[in-house]
Amino acid sequence: MDAMTDSPTCPAAEHTPAAAESTPAAAESTPVSAVTPAPLSDPADGLLGADQLRPVSERLIPARYLASLVLYAIGLALAGAAVWGWLATDWWWLGALGLVPLLLVLQSLVFTPRRVRALGYRDDEDHLTVADGIMFRTVQTIPYGRVQSVKIDEGPIERKYGLATLELTTAANGTVTVSGLPREEAERLRALLSERGVELMAAL
Repeated sequence: MDAMTDSPTCPAAEHTPAAAESTPAAAESTPVSAVTPAPLSDPADGLLGADQLRPVSERLIPARYLASLVLYAIGLALAGAAVWGWLATDWWWLGALGLVPLLLVLQSLVFTPRRVRALGYRDDEDHLTVADGIMFRTVQTIPYGRVQSVKIDEGPIERKYGLATLELTTAANGTVTVSGLPREEAERLRALLSERGVELMAAL
């Protein structure tokens, strides 16, 4: 009986708590990123896709100001006429109407630089990405194989600043334009889109 009483404890019983304790440790060693995906962060400037796009030329800003000079003159003339009518007739609502063209001119002067800097594009291996807009942001991806035609437009103001507009027609997206491109970059993209489109269509 003494021999049975003094017998050592079963080795399996000694290691059972240790095995139980190792389970939480193994769970703790599992990296959190493997279980829960990391949240996506917004670009620094708050524009969708802007951190991965090439900006257009800054020369598009003065080009757009120059192209809008006639509209600015008409807007200021309408605002001045409304104020003159208010003073001549004492109808206050004429003066209120004059605020509409004045606000349109002011918003164009203030937001044109931001609108230009919101434009962007990127040519990848098999598709072109084009983005524009500030409040209502649009990012389009156009596969090269769906491009039906590519052309370059140059107006007198764009030519003055050495710029061009790339216009491409696709089956699904209709007409897509990229403004504010330097002439050399517009020619490079036109050649790229044409060559890749022919290659992909031939491969189908």
